[in-house]
Amino acid sequence: MTGLLKLFLLSFDGRTMSLKSKYVQVGVGAEMITELLLVIIIFVLLALLLFSGGGVFRVRRLSAEADDMREELKRLQAANEAIRGSLDTHRDNRARTLADVIELTRDLETLRSAVAGSSVCQKSIVEKYGVQPSPELVTRILAARLNVDAMTKRKIAHELLVGEVGRTFLRAMRAGRTIGQASADAGVPVVVGKGQVKRLQVFGYLDERLELTELGREALA
Repeated sequence: MTGLLKLFLLSFDGRTMSLKSKYVQVGVGAEMITELLLVIIIFVLLALLLFSGGGVFRVRRLSAEADDMREELKRLQAANEAIRGSLDTHRDNRARTLADVIELTRDLETLRSAVAGSSVCQKSIVEKYGVQPSPELVTRILAARLNVDAMTKRKIAHELLVGEVGRTFLRAMRAGRTIGQASADAGVPVVVGKGQVKRLQVFGYLDERLELTELGREALA
């Protein structure tokens, strides 16, 4: 009886050990699977972090784009300041040029009136430039206007001191016609024609022999 009991107990212990071994194996396998799943989850999270819409790469790219935009904004601001300065300078230059054109026109009108017989205008222009009405006075008037280019100044002078009637006389003189014939061409009395020729000489468009000077030829060009 005692022997049978011992045999039963030994059999039971063996089954118990077998079950424990199986449970241990199952536990080890479950632990490995759990660790593997954790590794997979970590990789998935890293992938989502690095490559998804809110990932590190996108953040870095957006940061780089923001830096580029800030640099571009700085360049645009610098260019804007340069353009603004240029426009201000251009406006200032235009204002000075306009002022000189007005002054030039006023002085040439005064000279023309002085040669036409106005003592007030003659006194004014002589006091301003220190020389009597002459080609030299015309040269001084033009030279005084520094903010107007030479060609523009000469064109203004041609229009104010010569005009269309004066050009008719210059063409007639170039063709060798008399003052009377030139007056007829211009449609003015001979006495007026003589005064016109005299003014053209004073201004430097005709010389003493009634031949065109370089200035006269330029006025007809």
